[in-house]
Amino acid sequence: MVAANEVASPVRPTKRCLEDLGLQFPPYTELLSKVNHALVQRAQSIPEQQAAGGVERVLSLTDRIWFKCKTSRYRGAVTKLAAAEIADVGLPPNAAWWIGAAGTREQGSERDFYASIETEAVRHGKGTGAPSTKHLLPKQIDKKRIEAEIAARAVLAVQELVLNLIAKSLQDGKPYTVELQEHRITVLVRASSASEAYLAISAEGFVRPEMIAIILQSVPGIPRDDWQPEPGGVAGVTPQSGQVIWSTIISPDIQAEILQRFDSEE
Repeated sequence: MVAANEVASPVRPTKRCLEDLGLQFPPYTELLSKVNHALVQRAQSIPEQQAAGGVERVLSLTDRIWFKCKTSRYRGAVTKLAAAEIADVGLPPNAAWWIGAAGTREQGSERDFYASIETEAVRHGKGTGAPSTKHLLPKQIDKKRIEAEIAARAVLAVQELVLNLIAKSLQDGKPYTVELQEHRITVLVRASSASEAYLAISAEGFVRPEMIAIILQSVPGIPRDDWQPEPGGVAGVTPQSGQVIWSTIISPDIQAEILQRFDSEE
């Protein structure tokens, strides 16, 4: 299923393309197809236009099909990888579309993007009798970037789930549980005074230390050292076999922040 704010065929800039635009990789939590640049955003319409037969090819690049991507100033070359090419690089199935290179429009000049990319392709194909754009395709660094994005978004998804469980338990004092692929996470909030509250989080299953860190970092404003392991149980929760329980105190400010975030998402 594709999220409402995502597209089925995102068009990602390669590292080479980002460098052409004077950009660096954004934080891993940001999808490259969402980079805030006019050319990258314009490129997102290329797959749909190509399916409708309304996209223009870069005719000078003959070793594979490249499509033109244009804004008022910027120019780019977009291609779609075949299934075998996706597998060769080790990319996920939805990483087929890429902006391989970019530049600016300088009509009549050798520095014009489409003129310069043709010259570059001829140079890379020297000795073969044909231009070559293989160097513009995604490389291992582009694959690693996707892997980092997937990992970062998985962390955010787990933390969002934990926060939602905490918000629910804050409202009624009941325990709430979520089942993940390898873990079962349960959250319980119990009032400890008129203002502060105990927060207990238990995890069971194949619980790796890094997963514990991700779960505990879900709660805003709580330093790592403020979490206490509870091998004997806490707040009426007795650990079962294979279950790990951690607890902390959450202040009224933190409680309000969690509830406000949960309410806004609802």
